[in-house]
Amino acid sequence: MSINTNNFSFATFISINNGDSFGSGFRIVGENFEYIITAKHVIFNQEKLLTEVWIKSRNYFGETYDAYDIIIDLTEDNVKTFGNSDIAIIILHEKFGLHIHSKGNDISYAELTDLKKLDDIRISENIFLVGFPSSLITKDDFYENDRPLLRYGIVAGKNMNNNTFIIDSIAYYGVSGGPIVCVDAQNNISIIGIVSRYIPFITEWKNKYESSLIRHDFYNSGYAVCERLDEIINFIEMYDNDNN
Repeated sequence: MSINTNNFSFATFISINNGDSFGSGFRIVGENFEYIITAKHVIFNQEKLLTEVWIKSRNYFGETYDAYDIIIDLTEDNVKTFGNSDIAIIILHEKFGLHIHSKGNDISYAELTDLKKLDDIRISENIFLVGFPSSLITKDDFYENDRPLLRYGIVAGKNMNNNTFIIDSIAYYGVSGGPIVCVDAQNNISIIGIVSRYIPFITEWKNKYESSLIRHDFYNSGYAVCERLDEIINFIEMYDNDNN
């Protein structure tokens, strides 16, 4: 099912090692394989690859049993990273320990043609951050944490030195790896990157009586660093061609 503004279920809720940590991502279907794209730090602890991921996608109209629901074992064979970039791709296939609990109902997914490279991103264009902010308190049940929430913003700038871009949109813990999407005048969605981390705003407090006593407070600045999809596009094109 093509991605569209009525169905954001291409976004994936990610639970690591039975709920030890959480993150976001999105599912893409290539010619021969399916993939999950997320932030590298979501599935790694420092440089150690974590072992098991539960992945779930839901739309806003279905019940829990309508969800896309899988578990996959993570190994060096089905996880690909790209140097220092905070982005990773998980290859979904039964030979890699994929367990499909449910293929879901009315669940969308992305295709390669839905993805944009960094050079095609325009500064100041409107975007949505799609993710699962698991750090928000949910005791009042104001939302279900396995359905995605959206935040609106713009592309605030690009950092060509490390091939990232900046968005003017708050990113909370749990949305790491979530897709950044833009919507054109015809309501067509393109995915232009993933959330890596928020940019902190830092204040410094000094004791006026004792200058050696200093405190630093860190706050969310409202800006976030995002990883480009160039390497993801190139990898899927190559992997699909080599494994057809």
